[in-house]
Amino acid sequence: MNLEEYTYYRTGSTKVSMIIRNMFFKPFVSPSFRSFWKYWNPTWGYYLLFYCYKPVKTIFPHWAALIIAFLISGLFHDVIYILPMMMKEVKFVFPFITVWFFIISIGILLTEYLHIDLKKTNLMFRPIFHLSYLVGTFILTRYIDLSIG
Repeated sequence: MNLEEYTYYRTGSTKVSMIIRNMFFKPFVSPSFRSFWKYWNPTWGYYLLFYCYKPVKTIFPHWAALIIAFLISGLFHDVIYILPMMMKEVKFVFPFITVWFFIISIGILLTEYLHIDLKKTNLMFRPIFHLSYLVGTFILTRYIDLSIG
């Protein structure tokens, strides 16, 4: 599956305006925390799926591959601000997004293990759960950041 086919599969369109609309709509009405990330940023998701998650899954179990994929994604996001700060000779820069994504991945695995999903939840209420999850994990990460530094 190439990038265009994958994007169409995840968003239902190849038109940029529809991709962007669906990229922000579909995740928030998805039936699980794991499926949220299948719809969020399909271009980045394509590369993570085919060049990180699937190759890692050939060596490790799916839960480890999921955590590793989230950690790698977090590291790529963190590099944007960590490298410039390290160039300014800041001794320690907390890898906030990497830690946040790690916590998100653990939450995804826990909800799968506990069979928690939103399939029976009205579509109108699903965004509340997804946003609460993101905000809650963000606050937990910020607490860890403040505790360390």
